[in-house]
Amino acid sequence: MKVFKILHVIGIVMLLVGAGLLLLSDVSLQTQGMLITASLIGGGLLLMSPFPVALFIEWAQAQDKQAQDKQKQD
Repeated sequence: MKVFKILHVIGIVMLLVGAGLLLLSDVSLQTQGMLITASLIGGGLLLMSPFPVALFIEWAQAQDKQAQDKQKQD
């Protein structure tokens, strides 16, 4: 889970850098700049995406465990 958190933070930083290049500079007007900007934004989004899924899976497993524990008590 710690790896997903680190990748999520790296993805956020990449997304912010890409958005900053797109909005605040003229780099994105050149072909190489477009490639760099698109790669940063796309790569950042890809790195961010597994963390919420892992959180959901962890939450669902905890809910299942609580339900099983409750059934054992009854």
